[in-house]
Amino acid sequence: MALSSSRLALLAAVALGACDSHAPLPAKEAAAAQVLTKPAAAPAEVVDDGPSAPRTVRVELHPVATRRGPISLHRLSDGEMVAAGGVMLARAGADGNLVQETAWLQGLEPAEPQAGWHVRAIGGRDDALWLTTSREGDDPAHRVYRRRENSWAPHEPEPDAPGAYYLDYATWPEGHAIALRSSAAGDAALVVLDDEGARPARPRLEVPGLSEVLRPSRVAGLASGELFASVSAGAAAPSSGVLRWGPEDALGIFAPLPAIESRAPRQIEALVESGGQVLIGDGVEIDDVLVPYVARFDGTSWRLLDAPPVRGAVVALAETAEPLIWAVIDEEGPRDSLWRIHAGGDWDMWERVELAPVQLAGATWFWDAAAGAWASEPAPAEELTPSPRAIGLDAAGELWVSAQLLLADGTASPHHAALRTRAAAAPLALHDDGQIHAAQQDLLPRRSPRAGDTSCPQVYVQLYTVSEDSPEVGTPELREALTGPLAPLLLAEVRSQGERQVGLLLAADDYEAHKSAIAGVAGKLRYRSRASCGHPPVLRGWRATG
Repeated sequence: MALSSSRLALLAAVALGACDSHAPLPAKEAAAAQVLTKPAAAPAEVVDDGPSAPRTVRVELHPVATRRGPISLHRLSDGEMVAAGGVMLARAGADGNLVQETAWLQGLEPAEPQAGWHVRAIGGRDDALWLTTSREGDDPAHRVYRRRENSWAPHEPEPDAPGAYYLDYATWPEGHAIALRSSAAGDAALVVLDDEGARPARPRLEVPGLSEVLRPSRVAGLASGELFASVSAGAAAPSSGVLRWGPEDALGIFAPLPAIESRAPRQIEALVESGGQVLIGDGVEIDDVLVPYVARFDGTSWRLLDAPPVRGAVVALAETAEPLIWAVIDEEGPRDSLWRIHAGGDWDMWERVELAPVQLAGATWFWDAAAGAWASEPAPAEELTPSPRAIGLDAAGELWVSAQLLLADGTASPHHAALRTRAAAAPLALHDDGQIHAAQQDLLPRRSPRAGDTSCPQVYVQLYTVSEDSPEVGTPELREALTGPLAPLLLAEVRSQGERQVGLLLAADDYEAHKSAIAGVAGKLRYRSRASCGHPPVLRGWRATG
């Protein structure tokens, strides 16, 4: 429903007056809205359409994955939701629990922990997937892969102009993927990705009346064959908006965003398909205050929704049954917020959604790149508060939320969680960046360590395969045997070559010094020890000292 400027001004004034630079405090949330009254001689009368303070509701979402590091959510063309940690993908198995398979790293270039490679976008069908990985920082870069024969193969979007990449994917048409390609120079184009590979798409980024080619940032395809792309305001576009193509259109129609108090967002952060229409979201600055912005476009006209009464910008949107629109608001400070509104009602108000705290199960093992060794971190004793960062909806109607976990004092922790409407048997511990790199090295053919080999700084000595769960790492006999010079060595339970194994992880120099003693312990306990270069991902570890 489009709002009048007077109603928008009144809503914005009440909303901003009830907020500080973070989420509204409980006392502020409970504050009643102003009530208009008649003269003193008459009883007070509440005006029905007056604004009210936001209501907080609790929604039961269950942790299905946790990670020391960010988790992103991606929806495939068949409606399956994929969680990504770094460049590792986790997908739902037949029982609904998430599974991460290190084989899905096959073919990807090594993702060094300090580089911070992550999945930027993924699209296509299960048997024809396309992947874009990204590296931020001082030396940003992108890599594109196509999955074929159970392995990722590098793909160059523009062989004659290296540096191009696919920055977003959508399903269009007939289940194939359409990609938004960005060149090294920043130019954009639409490309269809089908069984034969990549080819130019019929829709072009051209609009009658505009001399310059627009540069979208997101694309969304509808089952009807319509295609939408978000466009930020800039030199080519007079204002931010969306491009729309019909099923048979080659040229797009540009629809500029409606304004709030003569101001529209300069960009569009969120663009999602919803019930045959599209939802867009971002933020707009009014009187030096950032206000959330949500609008729906049906291909013909815009419907501007009331803004959630909080400061910040919309970074993610989804629409579920009933229907409910969900929005993630990026607020100032470490804590962000999740909101929902009934999409079908004209006078429904946004509700702040409270998510249940998350308790981490146990210690986290990770690769400390600075120290060049595996390190452990005990699980926080208290439950952690989810701060939502992304939201998604799968084909079964399950709501997914990715959240950073905050400590009791409100500060950010290094841990993140993926939450879902349906519970899992147990949350999956996704690999951190160091474990992902270790898993990639573990996929390479094993080679034996040799004295003086500088390319083999770490050695793994496999002792036995784990056949059943144990409360401790290694057998009591093995732990007792690791005494004297062997006491400082790390005994670890790892995931290697598709198996859970127990072995020793140590530096190459230490291996040369203790090789004979390790072989003696293995022979005494009748283990068939095998030494190889590398360090598989550690699930848990133990040292006799420290």
